[in-house]
Amino acid sequence: MNKSIIGIVVGLMIATSAVYFVETSEELFEEQDMVKGPFFLVVAIAYLPVAYWMLKKNNAVPYVVVIVGTIGIMALYAVTRTDMAMVFGMEAGNIGHLGMVSKILQTGVVLGSILALVQARKDAWLKTKPQEVKQ
Repeated sequence: MNKSIIGIVVGLMIATSAVYFVETSEELFEEQDMVKGPFFLVVAIAYLPVAYWMLKKNNAVPYVVVIVGTIGIMALYAVTRTDMAMVFGMEAGNIGHLGMVSKILQTGVVLGSILALVQARKDAWLKTKPQEVKQ
């Protein structure tokens, strides 16, 4: 896989994790929300081992994990911000600064991961194609 793409994706994941750590501190210590705070903490921590996994393993599994997980987190965020989702609290319809930053970073994580998978598939195809021509 392309090392520069991997580096960009890992950097975006670390930045996303940092944003979630900041969000955790705000929710736990300022808002004293014992649901969102721990959730943000789990998300912040979860990005780090997957980023390490991407650096150590040269396969598609960590990319699929981060794509599915990140899209799930973004979908949950979207659901909690719809006007009809009052069950999730008073945040319905509100989008904070950290929320926007994290969603921009997460979009980059998803797009970068997809690009890395496409590039890996292309590289694998190019490696097999010259062998077929020689035979």
